[in-house]
Amino acid sequence: MSDQGELYGDSWILHYVLDRMIGNQEMVAIRRKLTLVLEQISNAGKDNCNMILAGSMAEGAYMDGSDDDRMFINNNVVVICRDQDTSTTPGKTVFIARDAHSRPGYVNLELIKVGHRVSKHLSESIVLVGDLLFLSSGKYMRSLTDECSYLFQITTDVSGPANTFVNEQTRTGCDVDVVRAFICNSWPTEADEWVNRPRLHEWPGKCLIDQIVHDGCYLVPVGDKTSPNPALQWRISFVTAERKLIHSIGHVQFQVYCLIRYLKKQISPNLKQIYGDADIVSSYVMKTVFFYALEFTPLSFWREKNLFLCLTLCLNILITWVNAAYCPNYFINTNNMFLGKVRGENQQKLLHFLVDLHNMTWGCLSIGAFSKPSIGEYIRRVKRGAWELVLATPARLERESDLTIIEGTMVSTTTAIHPKLFKHLSNLLCKSESDMDEYVAYYHMTRALSCKGMETFEKPSPSRGNKDTYNCLRKSKRDMTPFASVCSSPGLLMLATYHYQTGNYNKTLEMCGHVISSWRCFFADHLYKEDGDRYEHLYCGRGYNLLYKCQQACVSSVQFSRTCRLMCPSQLHPELPLIGDCIIPPRPYAIFLSFLCYHDLGDTRRRDAVLTQLQTVKHDRCQGVSKWWIVHNILGICYEMIGDKERSLREYTESMGAKTAFQCHNPAKARIQQLKQAL
Repeated sequence: MSDQGELYGDSWILHYVLDRMIGNQEMVAIRRKLTLVLEQISNAGKDNCNMILAGSMAEGAYMDGSDDDRMFINNNVVVICRDQDTSTTPGKTVFIARDAHSRPGYVNLELIKVGHRVSKHLSESIVLVGDLLFLSSGKYMRSLTDECSYLFQITTDVSGPANTFVNEQTRTGCDVDVVRAFICNSWPTEADEWVNRPRLHEWPGKCLIDQIVHDGCYLVPVGDKTSPNPALQWRISFVTAERKLIHSIGHVQFQVYCLIRYLKKQISPNLKQIYGDADIVSSYVMKTVFFYALEFTPLSFWREKNLFLCLTLCLNILITWVNAAYCPNYFINTNNMFLGKVRGENQQKLLHFLVDLHNMTWGCLSIGAFSKPSIGEYIRRVKRGAWELVLATPARLERESDLTIIEGTMVSTTTAIHPKLFKHLSNLLCKSESDMDEYVAYYHMTRALSCKGMETFEKPSPSRGNKDTYNCLRKSKRDMTPFASVCSSPGLLMLATYHYQTGNYNKTLEMCGHVISSWRCFFADHLYKEDGDRYEHLYCGRGYNLLYKCQQACVSSVQFSRTCRLMCPSQLHPELPLIGDCIIPPRPYAIFLSFLCYHDLGDTRRRDAVLTQLQTVKHDRCQGVSKWWIVHNILGICYEMIGDKERSLREYTESMGAKTAFQCHNPAKARIQQLKQAL
């Protein structure tokens, strides 16, 4: 009994440790809801492509190594099953799924109808097989990868159907996997067994199963490596089904799911050393183990006191599968995901490793160096009395909740202006039931209005006459003003840019001064602990709502795109990329805009004073040159404007050598050549 009591006690401590590592039940619910809301906002009004947020972060897990997966669905293409009517797909390119002569879960896509909009990637990937046309997944993937390399001047890692952009390339705080896919609105016959499978413990329930079947599946560009012709094949993906399943489970079950993913990360170096392949047991295999474990056991088993027993159950299932060299795909159980990987000597080595891991009992939570300190070390510290590691104050919980919502909202973009987007945001605002709902909807509504205002700013031309020009500018300002009241950056700084472009330098300087002189939490790829601590001290536990906290304490980067070229200061036009946005941290941009005002006013004393400020902010660890090459360029532009060519060249040269994100968009080399020609 004492052993059992100790097991239960340690499992309770493990429960509290996981609550601090991945978030408590309320925090996980916030992340999941935020994922769905931001996904809906992103897709509202888009005709050609929709985005699906996937991976552990979309499932609600924020841990070291959490993955941010984004699947982009080509809305101009649809895949159908045999005998399905094509009249319901007007204007779309239609493929029919054919037998791929491989293990279940893979198909060939035969072209049967060409739509109105056919991308270059698609047309270049059609191959003739006999008398029929098929879409090659290998050619399609290479075409997409080559385009990424050309547009971003980077080499992305290719893992299965995904292009991986590392954090240094994206500045999102984690690596991002991007997958392109086609939708199939029918449920694949290969997965009929999953629908009709006997379930003793009624998970998942019939209602959830019906929803999943109704949504169909997706096809992603990767073939079966164990088959003779993988380059022609496409894999069936159940990404939204998996997300629905994870969102349906209880908090303790979710903790176990995160725990087995954590264990996978911790043992990956061991697997790499022993087998030369860290993914011999992939994260997807661990997810599959977890799903089957849920089906095998009653809900009453998944309790806090049984946390470690739940982990042990998952390990036992994995060991059984390795011993049999058969890992059944969760949706298509005749698809052995160990085929071609777990066999012979590798199988025996893996089996011995997992058995040893199982026999370590609680010690398995202390191995590995991916996440430090380990969960095992946390448990030991708490047992020695360090309960402050796992028991957060109400103010700390409020801080974590706030920053999750505000960061998730501010770093997402709303640039595609469409009537459907405004309708969706209006409905979201009207139906808001919480502070979070209201804040997210209002933030994106005002941001969308601001983007619309920037588009309106582009319309005036001499041919329209002074009255039309005045009305356009007035409408532009009116649309941009609400967002300026929501956040200092980008909202207020974009309105300040409007005033600069229309010659109201005093108003511009007033707004820029507000940004320069005030402390704010800056959301980019990393929020420093001291900024979080200051936010907690000033704004948590005081009854403020999220909108007020965002207004007072939070900023993100200013962004300009080629579609709003006239809004962007002309000095920065070379920084506008062919694709994406010119991204500038707020404080350097506010100082730069002030410099431009004083320069145009001929006030050299104040101009030189703000240039000194810009030289100082250059070394800021959040918004300086260590993370942003564009700050070098801004300084170079300023030096060039005052005639200091030597310092200007130095800044552009250092900009070229900066190891920071989006270096592919950096025009520093062209600026250097232009400057040398002028000398």
